[in-house]
Amino acid sequence: MQVTTAGQNTLKEKHDLPFRWDFNFPGENGRAQYTVSLPAYAGVAGAEPYAVFIPRVGNQVRLYLNDQLIDAASDLDDSWQDSSKQPYWLALPTVLLLTDRSNVLRLDTTVQALRWGGLSEIYYGPAKELRSKYVMSYWWQQSSYIVIFVALFLMGMISWALWLSQREGLYGLFALSAMWGGFSAINQLSTTSWLPWPLQGIVASVALAWHIVFMTRFTLGIVGRTAPWVRLTLLATALSIGIAFVLAEPIYWTIAVGFLFLPMVAALIYTAKAADQEQSRQARLLFSVSLVVALTAMRDLFLVHLPESGISQCTLLPHALFLYVIMMGWILVQRYIEQHALYHELNVTLENRVKEREQQLSHSFEQIQAQGEERARLVERQRIMSDIHDGVGGQLVGLVNMIKRGENNQSLFDQKQLSEHAQMALDELRVAVDAMQPVDGDLATVLATLRYRLEPRLKASDLALVWQIDELPVMTELTPQKVLQIQRILLEAFTNIIQHAKATTVTVSARHIPELASIQITIDDDGIGFEPQELEAKGHGLRNMCFRAEAIGALITFQRLKPKGVTLTLTMPVV
Repeated sequence: MQVTTAGQNTLKEKHDLPFRWDFNFPGENGRAQYTVSLPAYAGVAGAEPYAVFIPRVGNQVRLYLNDQLIDAASDLDDSWQDSSKQPYWLALPTVLLLTDRSNVLRLDTTVQALRWGGLSEIYYGPAKELRSKYVMSYWWQQSSYIVIFVALFLMGMISWALWLSQREGLYGLFALSAMWGGFSAINQLSTTSWLPWPLQGIVASVALAWHIVFMTRFTLGIVGRTAPWVRLTLLATALSIGIAFVLAEPIYWTIAVGFLFLPMVAALIYTAKAADQEQSRQARLLFSVSLVVALTAMRDLFLVHLPESGISQCTLLPHALFLYVIMMGWILVQRYIEQHALYHELNVTLENRVKEREQQLSHSFEQIQAQGEERARLVERQRIMSDIHDGVGGQLVGLVNMIKRGENNQSLFDQKQLSEHAQMALDELRVAVDAMQPVDGDLATVLATLRYRLEPRLKASDLALVWQIDELPVMTELTPQKVLQIQRILLEAFTNIIQHAKATTVTVSARHIPELASIQITIDDDGIGFEPQELEAKGHGLRNMCFRAEAIGALITFQRLKPKGVTLTLTMPVV
């Protein structure tokens, strides 16, 4: 074997395999030429071909058989490539194999410090026999990482989704662990770097370390333990790995790997306590897997990282961590199922409470509604009593007083006066009854009803009635109280005309004025009339009409006509 390092040339005539570059030339890059003697080919024409199987060789390599180039696995000057990440298998051309003497296999390699460079044992023989060994080795070094990456990716996406929806820290920890673990798996699968060496090695090593640390933090969270030292561990592992690569000494790399034992030991201790205290299947499973991971890490340390023969071994820690991932995924699923069941139970309880509360509210609403209806009936009853008392009652009291005074002086009142007072009392009673009838906002119906009630009195008083009612809009705010006030205003107007105006014709008109958003009702007579300024001297009747109009938001005006008569105008807003 001939070795050329960056600092010196070293020639070694013989060296037993495996040969690990970093142990022989720590911290140095260089080239190595391995010459291996293979037995003479014992096959005959048509016999099964022979092959070479090499578990690990690197970092960049070319193979020569009897000084003939048979494979250029990589460019010797391209440090972005790394052949050491996967096993090497090559069927040898039988035409190049010598049958009368030993065959010479030469491997020209270039090596980068701390990149697992060197050469493992070489297996030579029938291709069929070596193929099974190669497939098994390829599975552990390559194919298994595809399974690990897919599992980490799927579990990581599920964890991220759960964390985004529930914001629970355990889901976030598992997602972070899966993210760094997936990055580490992708690095193992790719034989071409995406960063220059040694930066590629630093990033990949830190990713694996943080995968372990976050997985440990997740485990401690499951058993209810806090870990305030996690951030310190993350920083310490990143710094120690960076120092190991910068100094390019295997011993520093071993120390950096040692830092990873801290979270593993912590997980082992805490899960052991939880398994002992809780006696649950989940706690025992956590402890078992933590023990497997810790033992696997120790196996890798003593069989892979420390001895020179470790170059022929595969590290099993990522595979043990995959077992961790499966277990953690199962715990996540169980935890989600339990939370879902708890949420379902809470939803059922909440739904029952809501139904119970709805029933209570419905009962309370029915009681309030019943009380409101009863109160409305009482208010309406009170209003009717007040209307009858103020209207019909007042007329009847006046009629009784007239009768009593007439008994003492028969000439004081005649039959006509008594009849008029009785008729007025009867009109008040009819108006109060009519006001309680539903009109659905139709003012024309209210006016027609009043006309029906008063027309006999007008005819008896020899008054001609002219009726001019236009089409009127619906008045949604036309309540029974407003109807009563309108009827009383108009009734008072007709009574004054009958008793005092000495008129022969009365004209009633109603029209809608859109630009003013109002309805105007006018009553014209051709009587003796009066001046508007004489309103205060005309008694309480006209003033009461103004007060009633103001109570319903309306406006009443009086105007003297020429040569005779008065016009009463009642203006009401339309909403």
